[in-house]
Amino acid sequence: MSNQLFISALPGEVRAAWLADGLLYDLVILRDDKPSLADDIYLGRVVTLQPKLSAAFVDIGAERPGFLPLDEAPKGLSEGDSLILRVARDATAEKGARLTARFGELSPALLAVAESAAPPTLLRRAQDPLSMALDATETLEEIVIDDPATFARARQMVAARPEMLERLRLDLDTISLFERAGIEAQIEALLEPRVGLPAGGFLLVEPVQTLTAIDVNAGRHDSAGSTGALAVNLAAAAEIPRQLRLRDLSGLIVVDFLDLADQGARDRVVRTLQRGLADDTQPGRVSPMRRSGLVEITRRRAGPALHEVLTEACGIAGGGRTYDPVSQAFAALRAAKTVATGAPGRGVAIAAGPRLIAALEGPAAAARAAVEESLGRPVMLRPQQGRDGFDIVLE
Repeated sequence: MSNQLFISALPGEVRAAWLADGLLYDLVILRDDKPSLADDIYLGRVVTLQPKLSAAFVDIGAERPGFLPLDEAPKGLSEGDSLILRVARDATAEKGARLTARFGELSPALLAVAESAAPPTLLRRAQDPLSMALDATETLEEIVIDDPATFARARQMVAARPEMLERLRLDLDTISLFERAGIEAQIEALLEPRVGLPAGGFLLVEPVQTLTAIDVNAGRHDSAGSTGALAVNLAAAAEIPRQLRLRDLSGLIVVDFLDLADQGARDRVVRTLQRGLADDTQPGRVSPMRRSGLVEITRRRAGPALHEVLTEACGIAGGGRTYDPVSQAFAALRAAKTVATGAPGRGVAIAAGPRLIAALEGPAAAARAAVEESLGRPVMLRPQQGRDGFDIVLE
């Protein structure tokens, strides 16, 4: 099996995709305009104790104090105390971040920083994709990076490990790295509800505010009886953990499998589901399958789901999703770089609506400047009222 990591970076956005024989099995997209604090470590200060909630509210420098359950805090905590905490779950629109004082052994260097710091202070960011890759190099045959600055940092990080230097590769091809590796298409598929299964059926994955519903459909096995239903269910149980991990779906997940009359068959499907979830970085639990075919999964939420990072609500009562302007801005810059590199000496412009233009002049401005520097010429902006999407225009 061929294991590769592809890292594509622009100022304000880093995307990392892990592939096994060309199939995406892990994905990280970090955006400065939608930051995640999950697994960051802070020196916080206790603002208030709430005995009725068995919790403390702690200032870590965020918009709202974080929520720290007392059973995950040191004994004898008092208001005004300073303590080192990890963000277990990002804040939501209604709640502050969930905190815990439980984590692995801290380095002497980090403890020294904490001793001299005044709360609230960020002590350590969670590992970025590059650090994650270099910590798990025994499974990777190749690490391909399309950004010279990120590549230089990677070489510096593994300077004392010559075997790792051989696995690093800088890719400056005119066509986007993710496009050539087939990653863009796989990411786009993760934002669609329908997922095809090798057994001939398909899944419908539909996250809503309170839960995620996954419906298993028989497809061409509609009339195949119990044997066909078991085959589709087993294929679904093998694929669902991958979809949860890549889409980063969490909370309550309700799966409606095809009906199985045999208890042994139902148990077999659940065991397949449990095996797939066993390697997940976010812990989860699986309920037994009911006779109706329903299975409940609970998966811990750390950061935002993929659709929350890349899209925004649209339609009646926000019932649909569409790419947000910043996501479109980064996509437009990648497309502009590809087109302009293939047409040296010609001017290049992005024609787009007002919101996308505003994103290119705001959150994606540093990325635009980086693309212009690599091209050696400006990327012009051409506003078009009432326009959705963008066009790349050679001038």
